[in-house]
Amino acid sequence: MKTIRLFATIREIAGTKTLTVPFQDGETVRDLIRSIAGIHPEIGAKLLGDDGQLSNLIHVYVSGRNVEWLNGLDTVIRESDEVLLVPPTAGG
Repeated sequence: MKTIRLFATIREIAGTKTLTVPFQDGETVRDLIRSIAGIHPEIGAKLLGDDGQLSNLIHVYVSGRNVEWLNGLDTVIRESDEVLLVPPTAGG
């Protein structure tokens, strides 16, 4: 099992600070998103765009790094990695 930390509006949608999903060491972000969608379809729908790629509505961080700058959906997640779901922020 993998515990995923949620922030801001994602936390509000889920009604909790964390989600725990089935997980095996070495799975990818794509696998994790499938697990999330099975447990919480509303969040799962926000993670992927219509093209099946990562959307810009939620950023996925693995051990402090945005997966868009790693291998995207093919980023491998290890048991020791912390996973965060964070909506984009803006401001001045």
